[in-house]
Amino acid sequence: MTKSPVGTINLESLMSRANILFTSGYRFRGDLHVGNLEKSFAAVSGNIEKFQHKMRFRAQNDFDWIHAGGHDTRLRVIDADDLDHEFKELCRHSLSLLDGGNHCPMVLTVIRDRGRPHDFIVAQTSEHTYVDARSAETVFNLIIDHYNALCRGDEARQAEVLDAARRIRTLPAAEMVEILTADGYDRDAHMEGLAAYPVADVGEYAIPLDMVPACLEEYKKRRFAPVMRFFKLGKLVDRCRAKYPELTQNAVACAALSKGFYNLNLKTRGAPDQHVISFKMLSDLLKPELREQYSGNYIAFVPTSVDGHLPIEEMAKAIHDRIRHFKDSKLDATIFNLVEEAVDAAQVGTANDPLSFVVTNWNNYRYLNQAEYLHGCQSVRHQSGVNIEPKDVLGAVLVNRPILVINMSAKDELCLSFFPSLRAEAENLAAADEIAAVIEQA
Repeated sequence: MTKSPVGTINLESLMSRANILFTSGYRFRGDLHVGNLEKSFAAVSGNIEKFQHKMRFRAQNDFDWIHAGGHDTRLRVIDADDLDHEFKELCRHSLSLLDGGNHCPMVLTVIRDRGRPHDFIVAQTSEHTYVDARSAETVFNLIIDHYNALCRGDEARQAEVLDAARRIRTLPAAEMVEILTADGYDRDAHMEGLAAYPVADVGEYAIPLDMVPACLEEYKKRRFAPVMRFFKLGKLVDRCRAKYPELTQNAVACAALSKGFYNLNLKTRGAPDQHVISFKMLSDLLKPELREQYSGNYIAFVPTSVDGHLPIEEMAKAIHDRIRHFKDSKLDATIFNLVEEAVDAAQVGTANDPLSFVVTNWNNYRYLNQAEYLHGCQSVRHQSGVNIEPKDVLGAVLVNRPILVINMSAKDELCLSFFPSLRAEAENLAAADEIAAVIEQA
């Protein structure tokens, strides 16, 4: 690989081929100073080194970053009759932000309610090649910090925020692995555990590799809005915590997803009553203090299996224990490193992976827990949507099964959204209906 002027992560080359644009929607009620938001966005993003570069791709194990001569710090304002509908349309057409070869790592869009202009969404659209969801959240928090300081006339705080933006860099993957595995790490045990870990795609949701090219060609003929649903998760969380108080909302939500896929297998795919649901859980490798320093795709896709016939409380407990295991043992660091090694060997996309879906959690806890996250405004809801347009078969292989995003808002509201399906939107809709039934039955 050619030496790049900024730190590189091999996963970036894969993300560039998958061509993923993901949007976090932060909904507020209050007074927004659009001019100040535009100034803060330009100031913060203009001081992040990685954003000033673009990828030059030749092969999955042969790419580098070159200076792009600046980037488009675009902020748009849209007036809409229905905020949620307009947000979906923004996600449907988010790929157009890169039309004409635009260099656009991140864009902000303000969607205002036409009849009630104090109700609005600030939508942050990010190109996954540059940032994962946690890195995008770090940048957004800096933009909000700068905006708040600008609105309050606090010049010292504005300067502090820009200094923080200038400190953000991408640490090369090999160096990050050394930090993550400095102690309490047993790669050999991880390899043995992964080899023995049971995984199965009973419902055949993953598109086999030999079918991906045809699905990709058909997919390119249309452009989808995200499948997006909102649920009240509180009763299900309370039910699960009555038996296991330590359970997180994330574990409960993942149990609901797994039970939904299990029920769908029973109803439509001829599955036996007792079968395993296997999925990939995206794990954030970095603690918050490291996220403040390093930006990039520091994530691992960790296999997680659970017996679908178990009561949902037991499913949530099994998922919770699995998450704790791969965090405490640093199994996720091993998996991250294995992906880096596979890219070096040009082996990604050469074997079928028997897992039914992928799930990722984009909760912004500062937004959820801070009374006045945005100056003069009340936080209302966090939502998300993703669009994809794989550039080639390698990129399509990375998104060849249902990929689900969960976001929590205040009062236990869950937003569930799906990446578009390369094969059939009906598959996402059917899964969403079954997951809804699981949560509503609680």
